[in-house]
Amino acid sequence: MIHFVLDYRSPYAYLANTQIAALDGQITYEPVDILRVMKQVNNTPTPMCPPKLKYAALDATRWAKLYRVPFAPNRALLEALRNGRCENALFSRAGIAGQRLGIFEQVNNALFSAVWAGSDDLASAAGRSQFAASHALPDELWEMAESAEVEERLAANSERAVTRGVFGVPTFFVDDEMFFGNDRLDFIKDRLKPAYAKVPEDHFL
Repeated sequence: MIHFVLDYRSPYAYLANTQIAALDGQITYEPVDILRVMKQVNNTPTPMCPPKLKYAALDATRWAKLYRVPFAPNRALLEALRNGRCENALFSRAGIAGQRLGIFEQVNNALFSAVWAGSDDLASAAGRSQFAASHALPDELWEMAESAEVEERLAANSERAVTRGVFGVPTFFVDDEMFFGNDRLDFIKDRLKPAYAKVPEDHFL
């Protein structure tokens, strides 16, 4: 089983999401508030380092070309997230709401596409309602995303991620072995093979 820890604000989580279904393994998805996680582990978000941000945009574009998937960041939405016009953890809560409503796959793919390959207005209530309608999603999705139950689940997911050693997304677990980054999917594929042999930790001491 593959455990996929994600946040819709990550372009690399988007890229991984376009590929992970092709791996030979059952997948569970765990949306987190990655800014909360990073703060707790003393990591720095990419936008806070301009050279890293510039490189990440170039690198993500390369990966999208390699995967032959669209990559057109929703700049208006990303700006709304940066200046506080859109609540930062809203999309992760919407992903959890999608799980509660039994429509996670549809919600998950629609959210990733909206942020990294679309132009949907998710910063306004009217835009979110239109988004739900255009993707055949229940408008109840956004109401549930604001519920105390979903907020508690997101907090629990984020705390569990910290406990397991997560410091960014996308992060994957196969059993208790952690893989970080879109560029680790081949390692995950190998890990799923019956003949996989894990190198003991003391090998590196």
